[in-house]
Amino acid sequence: MIDLHVHLDGSLRESTLAKFLGYRPKEIYFSKGMGLEQALNSFTTTLGTIQTPDLVKKAVMELCTDLTFAGVYQGEIRFAPQLHYGAPIEEIVDAACEGLYGDRTLILCGLYGEHPRVLDRLVETARTRYKVVGIDLAGAPSPDHRWNLLDYSDAFTKARDYGLGRTVHAGEGRPAKEIEVAINFLHAQRIGHGLSVMDDWKTMDLVLQKDVLIEACLTSNYHTGCIKEYADHPMKQWLREGIKFTLCADNTLLSQTDLEHEYHLAMKHCGLSQEDLWQTQRWAREKLF
Repeated sequence: MIDLHVHLDGSLRESTLAKFLGYRPKEIYFSKGMGLEQALNSFTTTLGTIQTPDLVKKAVMELCTDLTFAGVYQGEIRFAPQLHYGAPIEEIVDAACEGLYGDRTLILCGLYGEHPRVLDRLVETARTRYKVVGIDLAGAPSPDHRWNLLDYSDAFTKARDYGLGRTVHAGEGRPAKEIEVAINFLHAQRIGHGLSVMDDWKTMDLVLQKDVLIEACLTSNYHTGCIKEYADHPMKQWLREGIKFTLCADNTLLSQTDLEHEYHLAMKHCGLSQEDLWQTQRWAREKLF
């Protein structure tokens, strides 16, 4: 199987986290309807345990092993190296690259609200490291942010010119217009979550026209309250409309899930057949960065 959307800091090995902290922090795990802001706050704990290059390398190696045991043999791991203060961004990325094994690569995440210079530095870092295949804009916008989605256009344009893949967290419980901006101005080839894509026909047409893939994260959306029940996810409608998507675990530790579990939920609650799931995997292979 292929998973295109797995966050390193949300997918640490539970035993490693407990050993570092001295206890098992059950309170950080996601739960139904907790809201996106509270979910994002959970990363503070996990990030605190992987601040130095050696710890980042170890975490990546363990995640690669855990994904393999879960039947995921190919895909991309993403993280925000600027949040690891134990070394410069470049050293943190190099450590993550050293931890990779198997048919896996890295995506570097800028964050909503960060100065655009941060994302520009990530693009320059990615350009010279062949195991880094793309960039992402993660997190969520806030009214308090000085910088908005359009302010990251220059960095994403540079990434496109360098031949790097581009994905953006957009439409995660927010208007479809966000997806449209991500595609038109950030040159997004994939959209993380993208729940609102069918809320506006112009956005849906754009996704179809540009052949954009949506990285669907069912359990994550259920936990953050973007959908009230698993059956509320629009993936079945996406199939009918020809919108390409693939199922992703997002955060294996925090959501206590893996790709096989996501498949089970999609079949049980969203009406996907085994053939539908195989189709999503074909799309995932097609859209690998």
